[in-house]
Amino acid sequence: MRKQHLMPIAMGQVMGPMMLWMAHGLIMGETGGMAGWALVTFVGAHLAVVVAALLGLRFATRWFPRVKLHRPSARHFGIMLASAACAAAIIHILHGGVA
Repeated sequence: MRKQHLMPIAMGQVMGPMMLWMAHGLIMGETGGMAGWALVTFVGAHLAVVVAALLGLRFATRWFPRVKLHRPSARHFGIMLASAACAAAIIHILHGGVA
């Protein structure tokens, strides 16, 4: 494994359990009868991250034009999704999700 694969693997290992946790609360209605808030929180958090990233890119390109920006490749994205799927599957199976 190369050093450049560690970050997408780590991000996927955090994203998989987070998505399971949010989906579980939404499906089971554990939000005190307001299951819609789990979805609003999930979507809102992702939108906030995207907006922050875009503002950061805008700031970096405007004030520091010589900065080399990292653009994730499809391989980077695939490794991250595969890692998230593996983490979610392991937690799902160990938790008793498969009947």
